[in-house]
Amino acid sequence: MRIILYTGKGGVGKTCVAAATALHLAERGRRVLVVSTDVAHSLGDAFDLPVEGEPVGVAPNLDALEIDPVVAGRATWGRLQGYLRAVMTSHANGEEAGIEAEELFVFPGLEELLSLSVLLDIDEAGAYDVLVVDCAPTGETLSLLKYPERFGDFIERALPLKRKALKVGGPVIEHVMKIPLPDDALFDELSSLVGRLERLRGLLTDTGRVSLRVVTTAERIVVKEAKRAFAWLGLYGYHVDAVVVNRLYPEAALEGYFDRWTELQRASLDEIERSFSGTAVLRLMLRHGELRGADGLREAARELLTPVGAAGAREGAGGCELVVPAPFFDKRDLDLVQDGDALVVSLANQRCRIPLPAHLRGRDVASARHEDGLLVVRFEES
Repeated sequence: MRIILYTGKGGVGKTCVAAATALHLAERGRRVLVVSTDVAHSLGDAFDLPVEGEPVGVAPNLDALEIDPVVAGRATWGRLQGYLRAVMTSHANGEEAGIEAEELFVFPGLEELLSLSVLLDIDEAGAYDVLVVDCAPTGETLSLLKYPERFGDFIERALPLKRKALKVGGPVIEHVMKIPLPDDALFDELSSLVGRLERLRGLLTDTGRVSLRVVTTAERIVVKEAKRAFAWLGLYGYHVDAVVVNRLYPEAALEGYFDRWTELQRASLDEIERSFSGTAVLRLMLRHGELRGADGLREAARELLTPVGAAGAREGAGGCELVVPAPFFDKRDLDLVQDGDALVVSLANQRCRIPLPAHLRGRDVASARHEDGLLVVRFEES
């Protein structure tokens, strides 16, 4: 199954772009599901039809789904939520304490991430040819995409120690503290959650089937965020195959009072074409009316294409180099630390841990350079 994820700064129109893409593919005979993982759902508004927590047909060959993060969270880590609620209410009385505990123990971003993990179930079910995903705005999406690595690493290190310690001292702690202790089933659920998040990352970094598309507008501030998102997504191993420039004004509409906007739009478009020269740049003009409903989406879809490519960390030509995409940043924004058999790369305020390929493990970093938007790390000969 082909999977296309759309993200972008809030308000750039990514939901309508995702809906138009899905309709375009469905009308060409593909079985398509378009999904919203954004907490602020507006997919139903784009189709001008009700869309809820189960797939619903919105056009021939096209179903739509708005994932409820609360429902997805309960299905995946309901036992852990129940345990934390029991701990909080063990010395409290009343129903309100339970409600407060349930609201308190929601790991930031985890419920939204579990919404994204529903993509695993859809992929494994195999009922569709194409899955189009309307993701949360760029900042939230970046946080979610790096969550599996960090959460999984923490649980993998902490879980065996906690499990062993509780087996030894659990009865004493439970007697003294008067709180319930987690059982093996709870630890098993945590392990299952880590495995699910690892499978999600494996799916989303499968460049043969999955790509992200960054939606922007031709405004300087928005373009700058799109460039940062492009660089960070590449750093984490996610493949961006296109940049969509939405809501372009026809130059005839900007004559007179808005002449200055014509110059600004041209300058932004030039910057976009230069910056993303190796990536498809798709353009979508501002419509005469509001973009919603099948007719409006169909018209917009005629301007969209669907290219595919590849990206991510790769080996250099000499075999002793690792090449990491790092476009749009000065080398002063980059930092590199070797941590055992992994590289920790910092790009401005984002950090990523990159496991070394087998033939580079055990070697020390000899040098690193930043050129043509790439971080090239050379290792000592064995």
